[in-house]
Amino acid sequence: MLKIPAKYLKPLDYLFIFRPTLFFPVWIITLAGYSAFFLYNTEPKWWSLEINWLIVVNFVLITLAAGGTFILNQTKDVGTDKDNKKLFLISEDHIHPEIARKIALISIGISLLILLIQNFYLFLLLALFVLFWGYLYNYKPFAWKDSPLMGICTNMIGGLILFLIGWVMVGKVQWKTFIYAIPYIFAWGSVALLTTIPDMGGDSLHDKKTFAVSFGKKTAIWVAFILLIIGFTVGMYIKDPVISHPILLSIILYFIMLFKQTDSWVLRCIRYPMLFIALFLCVEFPLFFIVILLNYYLSKIYYTSRFDLNYPTFNIEEQ
Repeated sequence: MLKIPAKYLKPLDYLFIFRPTLFFPVWIITLAGYSAFFLYNTEPKWWSLEINWLIVVNFVLITLAAGGTFILNQTKDVGTDKDNKKLFLISEDHIHPEIARKIALISIGISLLILLIQNFYLFLLLALFVLFWGYLYNYKPFAWKDSPLMGICTNMIGGLILFLIGWVMVGKVQWKTFIYAIPYIFAWGSVALLTTIPDMGGDSLHDKKTFAVSFGKKTAIWVAFILLIIGFTVGMYIKDPVISHPILLSIILYFIMLFKQTDSWVLRCIRYPMLFIALFLCVEFPLFFIVILLNYYLSKIYYTSRFDLNYPTFNIEEQ
């Protein structure tokens, strides 16, 4: 892996507080909504090499706003991030939290302003997304990230809104849109629930009542499995191959996790399902593969060179 002297990468800290590795799920669920519109209203877009620059701009704006909400989350989780030994750009004061917060608000404001001018429905949906993921999730008196049920519900609502944003890029929301979103949202919720497990130690120290802290690791794993099965069942019923096949592949990993409830298998069940969905979407939109590949390797070069950290990675050592 290419390594660049850390001193040259330090200015990129201001880019990586947006958490580009979390752009993957944002792009995937939004592109899934975009894909679903064609699947259920016209015909599937298999191997489409067309570049619609307005769609590209919309994805950039959504990414900018989502990154802003990720920054806000970090500014509110400095203590737990330090104890969980992650997201150290803000928690270890490489960038001051107040500066980070201003960057987040500016990025969110720019995205909303441009969409207000360009597409009012997209503006409304993105504003709702920011409300849930940026404010209600992080700030008191709500701070739903610290609630066992509202934390998961907020993540699922955020996923639903992103799916709707993808759909609205090409057509109007219909009642059936919400039906077609169900398997994606349950799969999304399953993975979101599992993400509360690796952070149990630091979260419990700071009295954060996440699902895993409140109900325990075993319950969290079983509920995540049930959510995935619901997603698979609905996906098969509505005949959506883009979500049904990735979930089917993921169920194999989940079965192993049920009986080997180690952190290693939890991490595999967090990382691989989104990869499976992404690869199926790449069959529809092959240029998307280039985007995720660039994001993956540029992020890897940054973290390896800047902090000697092997991240992101799909290589998970058995514990």
